[in-house]
Amino acid sequence: MPRLTLIMPAFNAATFVEEAINSLLNQTFTDFELWIIDDGSTDSTHAKIDLFEDSRIQKFYFNENRGRVLCVNEFVARVESEYVGITDADDVSHPTRIEKQIALLDQRQDVAMCGTSYWAMDENGVLIRKLELAADYTHIREANLVQPQFHGPTSIFRTNMVRKLGEFYRLYFKKNMADTDLAARVVDQFPSVNITEPLYYYRIVRRSVSRKEFSFRFAMIDRTIIFLSKQRRTLGQDSLQGMNKDDLDKFVTDWEAVYAADPSRLLREAAFYHLYWKVSDKAWSSAWQAFSIKPLQPKNWVCLSFCVGLGFVYGVQALFGKQYQSLLK
Repeated sequence: MPRLTLIMPAFNAATFVEEAINSLLNQTFTDFELWIIDDGSTDSTHAKIDLFEDSRIQKFYFNENRGRVLCVNEFVARVESEYVGITDADDVSHPTRIEKQIALLDQRQDVAMCGTSYWAMDENGVLIRKLELAADYTHIREANLVQPQFHGPTSIFRTNMVRKLGEFYRLYFKKNMADTDLAARVVDQFPSVNITEPLYYYRIVRRSVSRKEFSFRFAMIDRTIIFLSKQRRTLGQDSLQGMNKDDLDKFVTDWEAVYAADPSRLLREAAFYHLYWKVSDKAWSSAWQAFSIKPLQPKNWVCLSFCVGLGFVYGVQALFGKQYQSLLK
């Protein structure tokens, strides 16, 4: 039996899925199986997957889209290998990523999860920014109450440890950030580390859910995950693990009042979110909408200025950007 099972759910990923699969088949670590799941795609994803004939690949096809969370949960339950990882169908792994992660996990038997730092890139493979993540578990555990310390698709889990959580992905996070919630629960219970070297290339896809619609629910995700983590560390379980969700409902309701008091706030946050990932046109559009709603709000002036100024800078940088392939050697 292979030591690692990689699960790749794919939905309408025809543009990038071949690149993603090849980056895994070309790993220096070879003792793995790759389960590719076409989750009801309506484009040519099925045909692209069928191009691959490799003994390490198992292919699964579904006629209807069930979503990443339900799809992954079903297949994680089938895993029998020592390690498991969930990888995206539009991203790329450095050839040595898995070898280095497995080596660390073999050396550190107490570690349940190993991620890596990563590069973000645009749809054309042009590098956007490097995200450096911490290696020290003590720091990670503390910092995870401020902002997420793992990028889900980079992570490899020790199967027997992650199973102790009960649920893998939780349905409450069905639309967004199930990976982040999972990582927080692992960090709260088990030592978890990152390899500081960026070994993953995360593609910013404009049609993804968070970039198509920046909702209140999306804006609340990190706050909610941190809130639940604090509950677990204090009470031993969180509102989603217990029968009473009143505390969580009140937490969300209180924040709804904050956003209702300033209708431009959500748009302003959307603008900065898009700007961070250098999706400049969406950033500018959100900033302009925020300004239009409350033109006398100083924060909206600052937001609009940032989006116009940095949007121009990012546009120039994109003309001379470096392709991720230059870092694979």
